[in-house]
Amino acid sequence: MNESNISRDHIALEAMKIILDKSIKQRITPVQRIRKLAGLRYEVRSFFIHNPGNVAEAAYKIADAMIAEREKGGKQ
Repeated sequence: MNESNISRDHIALEAMKIILDKSIKQRITPVQRIRKLAGLRYEVRSFFIHNPGNVAEAAYKIADAMIAEREKGGKQ
């Protein structure tokens, strides 16, 4: 068996980064949008659309699937 030095935790961490990056939503009000266009200071509200526990669980499921695919590699 060809072992890789990339651990399950590392793969899950990379998956978690992508999940969190894609799940951050930003809301800017019309007034703040006008302030932005005018070059004035403005505020943006950010929030996550996922529960942090679900993100970790999804990341480890992705990691497990990637490891299974890697181990299956040349055995087709």
